[in-house]
Parts: sequence; C-alpha cells; structure tokens
Amino acid sequence: MTVMGTRRSALRTAALGAGTVLLPLGAARAQAVFPARPVRMIVPFAAGGPTDVIARVVAEALGDRWKQPVVVENRAGGGTIVGTLAIARAPADGYTLGICTNPFVINPAVKERMPYDAAADFAAVGMLVTSPFVLVAGNGFGPNTLGELVADARRRGEPLAYASPGPGGAGHLAGALLQQRTGIAMEHVPYNGSAPALTDVLAGRVPVMFDLWSSVRPHVEAGRLKILAVAGDAPLPEAPQVPTVAATLPGFSSVAFQGVIAPAATPPALVEAISADLRAVTGSEGFRRQVVPLGVDPAPGTPAAFDAFLKGEMAKWRDVARAAKIVLD
Repeated sequence: MTVMGTRRSALRTAALGAGTVLLPLGAARAQAVFPARPVRMIVPFAAGGPTDVIARVVAEALGDRWKQPVVVENRAGGGTIVGTLAIARAPADGYTLGICTNPFVINPAVKERMPYDAAADFAAVGMLVTSPFVLVAGNGFGPNTLGELVADARRRGEPLAYASPGPGGAGHLAGALLQQRTGIAMEHVPYNGSAPALTDVLAGRVPVMFDLWSSVRPHVEAGRLKILAVAGDAPLPEAPQVPTVAATLPGFSSVAFQGVIAPAATPPALVEAISADLRAVTGSEGFRRQVVPLGVDPAPGTPAAFDAFLKGEMAKWRDVARAAKIVLD
C-alpha cells in the first residue's frame, strides 16, 4: 500500500468508526476519502497580515500532507465578523475550515448583536499558535513593576491612562481586567491601531498599554520601552526576569491566539482526523522554524482542549466587558 493509501485508510477508519451510523451513506463515503478535492481555509483578515501569513504556512503544510490544495480565502471586514459568518454558513463537510483569533471570543462580549453564536455555531479543530500580551511603559514612567504601578496609581489623584489599538479590543479589555482586579482608577485612551498608540506611549503622552510582545519587542530591546509585566501564562524566554501579571494577580491572563474552526455540524470523527493532521503540522520543527521569528509560539492541541479554551475566554471577557460596561454598536 502507498503512503497515500495508508493515509486515506487511516482517515477512513476514523471517519467510519464514529460517523457512519449518524450520516447518510453518501456523506460517509465522502469522509472515507477525505480530502478528495481542494479544501478552503477562510481567513477573516486581509492578505499579508500576521494572521494570514501563519494561515498560509499551515495551509501549505496541510496541502502537502493531504496531496490536495488548501486554498486560503481572505474575507476581511466587520472586525472579523464577515469571514467568521462565512465559516458558520459553509457546508459542514470538512472542506471549509476557518481561522479564529481573539476577536472571535471578544466580539460576543462587546457587541449587542451578532449574526452567529460563537459558542454554538462552530466546531473547534485545534490551536495553532499563541503570543503573550505585555504591559509596557515609556522610559519616563516612574514605576518599573506592576506592584509599583498599582501603588503609584493609588497615590495619584487622577486615573492612570492606558492606550490601546482601539475600543473593544484585546488591549482595551486587558486594561479593564487589570482595573477590576486591582481596584485602581484607569482611563482608556483608544487609538486607530497599535502603531499610533505605541507612538504616544513612547513619547510619554500616555503612560502604559497592553500590546503583543512581538509588536513592542524591538522598542524594548532598543531601550525605548520597558516591560512592567507579562500578561501570558509564563515569563518571556527573552526576558525571564520580568514576572507575569499572574504572579501578583493569580489567574490573570491575556494571550493572543490563532486556531482553526469548522462549521458546527462537521462530523466529530472528521474534526478529529483533521485535528490530528493539524497537530502533526504545528508540532513539527519545520513549523516552529517558520513561525517563531513572527513572534508566536506553536501550540498544538486537541479539539476538546481548544473548545475548552475558547469557551473559557468567551466567559472571561464577557464578564470583564459587563463589569466595565463596554458595549460597541
């Protein structure tokens, strides 16, 4: 038997083992030879950005593994809602996969109306990569640690301003979570993107902000910014001396992620088979070499683990947004 034959035999076993009794015969046969034609991967961002770049690395690797093209389709708009809705409405046959990132779990928390149910209309396939947010300040800001920031904020007679790339985004909600967990007064200063927000933090016009480590790292390494704390689950390998926020505020976490989802009705056995191939890709040394320079870490995981992560993030940011009364039209 050829390598391709072995691969398809394995997929056939997985698909038939859990799906045949629940599916029409034609659907079961379609699964048995999956993929028998090109697979579409919807990216809810414009081409060329970091999410798109990583999606294309994954698509190429899966295509090589499956001996079928995995075609990236960029569907930007609506803060990822346009592309994500296209994933929800696609046939649930495994031939349409989609990328999800932080807006997938934050949009339901900050928007009153959504055209889909993020918790019910999708099947989690697997995590791809993660990257921590960090709390940074300009060099003119007095405190050098999170503890010093909190003490300083409690002494001052006005709220501590913090910048973010825009209202209702990950940076905004991370600041709101910090305010809720510490009880200090903070004022959100939104910008139209990370670059202008960073410009004002660098200039000392706004004291602090949460941003991706990959975004602020050049400024930190050049001595233009300082890290007060890491919002991820572990210290940075490049700056192990900087503690996590969770070291002071247990359970605090704000991490950027990128993962793969499918329409909710995609048969579980097929989701598992696709996820196994996805883990083989994201767990490879070749994948690590390609994505680590982009400022992210590979994070292979099962559908169950990714589903639990997504639901946990949705619940966390829903509670933060409600407490802070963050609502976007």
